[in-house]
Amino acid sequence: MIVMAVLAPLLASYLLTPFYIKYQEKRKITAVNFQGNSVVTTGGMVLLMALFAALPFYLYLPGRAESNYWLLILFYLSGITFLGAIDDIWGETKYKGFRGHLRKMWRGEGISTGIYKAAGGLFFAVIASAFTIQGYAPYELFIKGLFLALFSNFFNFLDTRPARTAKVFFTLSLVFMLFLRGPFLIIFSLWGALYIYLFWEIKTKIMLGDTGAYLIGGMLGFYLIVTLSTVTLQYFIIILLFLHWYCEKFSLNKLIEGMN
Repeated sequence: MIVMAVLAPLLASYLLTPFYIKYQEKRKITAVNFQGNSVVTTGGMVLLMALFAALPFYLYLPGRAESNYWLLILFYLSGITFLGAIDDIWGETKYKGFRGHLRKMWRGEGISTGIYKAAGGLFFAVIASAFTIQGYAPYELFIKGLFLALFSNFFNFLDTRPARTAKVFFTLSLVFMLFLRGPFLIIFSLWGALYIYLFWEIKTKIMLGDTGAYLIGGMLGFYLIVTLSTVTLQYFIIILLFLHWYCEKFSLNKLIEGMN
């Protein structure tokens, strides 16, 4: 069952990705990539559907943390993935970044999908975090919810070049699994699906969009909130706040390319 929990998403990704690309091309659900070409977006929906393929096998893993968490993970990932899809398809193009969305609201031009995405992401993060806490612990809930929301959103800043978000995910998840204990099987389920999906993303046939960036960050973030202590998460929050400030004020893409 453990092997199938990894192979099922991999196979689902292999079967679903080309079908999804053709379907979205017909519906003209595309976005302009860094090369100025129209590419199918919302690629994270493929990964979400692939992860659902692992559900039957996790249900047959009694007594394992992965089995207990899987329904909660799918609930959380479904929420933030659909929020990302809404922003990918109907999102604001004039105003960029959190400050841009706040500026739009301040000017009385309405509330952008970016604000709904941020608020909804925090809502789902708090709900998911609540089920990982024992007893009444409001401060722990606040820290875990805030960390999860910030961590998933940070991956959104990375999605500017093919496979960049995936590379960061693979690297960080491997490092964390080497030095931390936790339900790492849930990470392996996404590894297989994402690896297969990347064959099409590298060919610039599809992009993750906010949809996929939120899902990838959310999966790894969930692993961390059930593995790390509240004190450690506090330090990570400080780092994430700085990274958000930097990405809003400067260009993370220029920084990364300048290091190459």
